[in-house]
Amino acid sequence: MLRSLYQQCIPRRLRSKLIVIAALMVTIPILTIGYFVESEGRAALLQEKQNKLFAVTHLLDKQLGDDFALYANLPRAARIQALNQHLSSRTEQIATSFPGVGAGYYHRQLDAIITYAPKNAYQSNVGLSISVDHPGRHVMTSRQNQVVWGKQVRGNIMNVMLPIRRNGEIIGYIWANELSEDISQQALAMDLRVIIVLAVGLLISICLIIVFSRRLSSDIEVIKHGLAALPQNLDTQLPTLTGEMGDITSSVNALARALRETRTLNDLIIENAADGVIAVDTQGLVTLMNPTAETTTGYRQDELLGKPYSTMFSTSLFHSPILETLEKGISFVAREITFPARHRTIELSVTTSQIFNANNELIGALVILSDLTARKEIQRRMAQAERLAALGELMAGVAHEVRNPLTAIKGYAQILRELETHPQRQEYLRIILKEIQSINAVIQQLLDFARPQTGKWQAVNLNQILNDCLVLIKTKGVEARIDFLTRVDQSLTDIEADGEMLKQVILNILINAVQAIPARGKIFIRTRRLGDTLQILRIKDTGCGISEQIKSKIFDPFYTTKSSGTGLGLAISQRIINAHQGDIRFTSHPNKGTTFTLLLPVNQTQESDHETKLANTDC
Repeated sequence: MLRSLYQQCIPRRLRSKLIVIAALMVTIPILTIGYFVESEGRAALLQEKQNKLFAVTHLLDKQLGDDFALYANLPRAARIQALNQHLSSRTEQIATSFPGVGAGYYHRQLDAIITYAPKNAYQSNVGLSISVDHPGRHVMTSRQNQVVWGKQVRGNIMNVMLPIRRNGEIIGYIWANELSEDISQQALAMDLRVIIVLAVGLLISICLIIVFSRRLSSDIEVIKHGLAALPQNLDTQLPTLTGEMGDITSSVNALARALRETRTLNDLIIENAADGVIAVDTQGLVTLMNPTAETTTGYRQDELLGKPYSTMFSTSLFHSPILETLEKGISFVAREITFPARHRTIELSVTTSQIFNANNELIGALVILSDLTARKEIQRRMAQAERLAALGELMAGVAHEVRNPLTAIKGYAQILRELETHPQRQEYLRIILKEIQSINAVIQQLLDFARPQTGKWQAVNLNQILNDCLVLIKTKGVEARIDFLTRVDQSLTDIEADGEMLKQVILNILINAVQAIPARGKIFIRTRRLGDTLQILRIKDTGCGISEQIKSKIFDPFYTTKSSGTGLGLAISQRIINAHQGDIRFTSHPNKGTTFTLLLPVNQTQESDHETKLANTDC
């Protein structure tokens, strides 16, 4: 019953199926992206609130100075009242400047709230002591900043507390808080905007899917009627259509013309076929092999004719579809296999069938080979580019949200350093500024990865760029333990590229090579031409190599095996080389070293031409 219901729910018409599939392919990614955007947005909002409240506490700390020491001769109640009158204007100014924020001072010696702004709502709390388990006591004893969510004096709040340090002692703490309800309302408003944008995007996408599917359905109906008429009349001509449908109608019309021709053209057709064709007899001996099959497999017909088809394979573990078809009668249609050709392993789409003579007697088997290696490589590169572009946009947003509050933190730290005279606190502030600079450097790497700068294309010499990089990388410490063996092709012409971007890539690879060599070792560097359109730079080290488990991850953003690395170096390098319409490849063996190869086009022409050329390049 469930199966019957399932079958009823599946659309039967092709157009309906296409609409459902396309809608799912659009809806699922949009909803997924929406979920992550909403999550990251909430996190950024909370971080922004926290940073703002910390900024308020630091500002109040700066304004306080040594005023907590005033009125020391007065009784406790009178001193609290005097300090309140002296300091309340400062906290009240903060409450006015930051609507919704509550702030105040707590005196540890007097064990009392000194001010609480806005005073028209919280003046009654002045003079009260906090409870024994109040987080403020932990702040004063631990001497650490603290952020607390929960119910406190003001209600359900996000409370930021900063200990007041004077002459090495904690004399109280400063707080700044905001109601949880206000924060939740802002987050809800942000969520609503995200939902509206997603809904509009989904609606537009579905409308476009319906429009394009209607056109596709119309073209399919034309082809169906033409194919129905073709068996009765080979003179039937399908109308000319556009796009892939036009390719199909052209193929059908060509097939009809071929059927009208005499069968004596079969040999000529096989000879000029774009796909490889191989035939074997009942003993598995090769009887036919067209030129395309020779190019694909790396074997010539005169080498294999009359010999067992199995001699073509470089490994005995490969199971040939054509031999399986011959022995078991199983035919394969467009089956994708990994084929061990003579000089390389390639991806093929194979279609096999048995061959029968006029008496319906089995006389052999036939296989048609289509080389998918270049297509698979292009698909892989395109998929990776799309994935990195999406990730890059996300990282750019995150980096932007982090940099804004970081700038404020840096500014306040610089102000504090200028005002501070205590040597130890001066050192603390220097460390803070140094770490902020490190964070900024990481953020800049994120932005460089997410939005690579537009290349300044000009004529540059690959050998000269390499020499400049070697001058930078060779230091006394490096040259004492590593030998650089360089062999450059002096005939290299200038290429059209961004020299500084290429220098960044080469330096990154050289630094990785130096770091991969623990003691003594060698780095081999070579440049050469590959025809008139490509130039190659190969850098090989004798370092520790890369394990098989992580080879597929080294170009992934944020993946690193270094304790201090960001994992963006090779990811940015790959994007730079892709921007040059080139390719970056590597081979590595554990404890034997790693080889990186850069393939760069001489001229920046159409990207599709370079992709196909690079995918077919074996270097």
